[in-house]
Amino acid sequence: MVNADRLYERLAATVRGQIEARTFRPGDRLPSVRHLSRTNRVSVSTVLDAYRLLEDQGLVRARPQSGYYVRATSASRPPEPSTSAPTAHSQPFERNDLIESMATAMGRTDMTQLGFALPIPELLPHERLARLTSRVAREHPEASYGYGPVGGYRELREQIAQRAFAAGASVSPDEVVVTTGCQEGLCLALQASVPAGGLVAVESPCHWGILQAIDYCGLRSREISTHSLDGISIPALQAAIEEGRETGDPIHACLVCPNFQNPLGFLMTDFAKQALVDLANQEGIVLIEDDVYGDLGFEGERPRVLRSFAGADDVLLCSSFSKTLAPGYRIGWCIAKNRHGRVRRLKHALSVGAPSLPQLVIAEFLSNGGYDQFVRRARKSYAASSHAVSEAVARHFPEETRLSHPQGGFVLWAELPEKVDSAAIYSEAVAKGILVAPGKLFSAHEGYGSYLRLTTSLWTPRIERAIVAVGQMLAASMRP
Repeated sequence: MVNADRLYERLAATVRGQIEARTFRPGDRLPSVRHLSRTNRVSVSTVLDAYRLLEDQGLVRARPQSGYYVRATSASRPPEPSTSAPTAHSQPFERNDLIESMATAMGRTDMTQLGFALPIPELLPHERLARLTSRVAREHPEASYGYGPVGGYRELREQIAQRAFAAGASVSPDEVVVTTGCQEGLCLALQASVPAGGLVAVESPCHWGILQAIDYCGLRSREISTHSLDGISIPALQAAIEEGRETGDPIHACLVCPNFQNPLGFLMTDFAKQALVDLANQEGIVLIEDDVYGDLGFEGERPRVLRSFAGADDVLLCSSFSKTLAPGYRIGWCIAKNRHGRVRRLKHALSVGAPSLPQLVIAEFLSNGGYDQFVRRARKSYAASSHAVSEAVARHFPEETRLSHPQGGFVLWAELPEKVDSAAIYSEAVAKGILVAPGKLFSAHEGYGSYLRLTTSLWTPRIERAIVAVGQMLAASMRP
């Protein structure tokens, strides 16, 4: 007779073997408890004990009333990158030449793309959007091709408010201003809440688009220590606020990306989000949230936005459909309760209104249902590709490499050995037809010289060969 205490361990080992063999990939649903019980002729309690053991080992995750799923990362993995320690002073963002160089390289037909955070075209609902575009343009020609309302069409603003409600925030459609992408939304939010020349606290590292927006608006950035698991350091932010007040150079706003930040991929806990809102209220600073990756978490429910927490009515929430539905449609939004009028007037002065036809098409797509199902499919695909890219980097990059373990989105942050010059690696990689993003892009300072950001939205043999090649470049650069 088999010892029942060992039976669940044997079953767990069998399931673990299937996960390691990639029969079940990150994000996949594992067989139900009853199915495993029946096929393996063991009790339900034995299966539950096996799954709990796999949970303890970090291989699977239980979802209430849904089942057990393979986690996006395995138990054995490289350590997280070091907590950042940015310098205290502000500095202009001077990386535009490098960004333009990357954009030019992106246009090459021989380029393997690991540099820009783009969704893969195969996952986007092209055919359905094309059919809707044709029908909307035919049935509503005046609205489709004319100037629309400054704040955006009501149909779309209602759908955006519904999406915000799904993220925990009670929002009126009248608070929504439709923008030309999230980047414009961030610029409007900054201009509406920060005086000219004012200081804005940001995560460090953070996406270069945020630093560009701050610079474009005639503002300055103050980078705050941030960890790849926990997000922005609340104590470090408070210390920076107090220092600014004492020196007469106060921080006016804090621009953050709590849900799957680019480039670190972290998800702030609800406790940390509430603490951030409380600190902002206590110190009288404005919070601006970039939630462009909020729908693309690998596991669990859609995370809450800052606006959903107690005392967060004044948070300005910006996002877009560029990472989920259609980057080229350039449809984003800014939700600003107390500053709505200011944002709306700035939008009119800047570009009159967002493009009409894409607004109406996306509104129709959302109202007909299917968005959530589509996003679930995308999340599963991005979880699997992120895991595959992470494993390849761990195998082929130098042993000392530290990696972020993103919980959503499609980027990976790699901390390389100190002697590596990631800007030189970027130039060498581009010459060989591989595009990566050097770490210096993610700060206004000269930090992150030995870091790389890699895009993980796609996993193919070509991507694997590119990672092997970059690993060889790194190894060669470290030789005496």
